This record gives sequence, structure tokens and C-alpha cells, in this order.
Amino acid sequence: PGYHGPIGCPVPMAAPEFQNAKNTINSKPFESSKITIAKQIAGANCLFSSQVKEIMSLFGFEGTKIEFAKFAYAHTYDKGNYFMVNDAFDFDSSINELNKYIGK
Repeated sequence: PGYHGPIGCPVPMAAPEFQNAKNTINSKPFESSKITIAKQIAGANCLFSSQVKEIMSLFGFEGTKIEFAKFAYAHTYDKGNYFMVNDAFDFDSSINELNKYIGK
């Protein structure tokens, strides 16, 4: 409700299911496990841009954040709000890389 921009997938993940998914990702001790699970979740669901940003905050490495941001773009409901994920990056170069990837 209230969003009128481009839509990437039909039904975004509900808050309780998203919280469970986030807890599962965060429970893993290694970055490689976290990104694998995050991609499984994003690939099987539809996410809000804000949810993508929240998942990105669970990663410790900039490379993992950009890898997930690129992957999740295709599985994001409110693509017009994808600029919000930029706040999860530590470096401007990552924002530029993501913008280049999504064609902005």
C-alpha cells in the first residue's frame, strides 16, 4: 500500500516469516553460510527493499553485501525503492557497482 513504482515480484514476505529467515541467516557463524542461506531465501521469496537492506546488515564483508544486493534485486517487490539498500554499504564504490549492475 502506498507504493506506486516498478514491481519486481508479486507478494512480499510477511514480517513474521522475514524475521524467522533473518534469525536463520544470523545464526550461522560463517559469512559463506550466511550468503548461501540468504540467497536461498531471496530466491524462493519476494522481498521489500528494506528487507534486502536488513539482510545485508547481517554480513560483515562489503563483497558479500554487494553480492547479495545484486542477487536480491531480481527478487524485490518495490524496485523503485532499491536506493535504500545503499545505506548498508560502507563504500561509495559499492553503490556505484550496484547502480551499474542494475542499469542506473
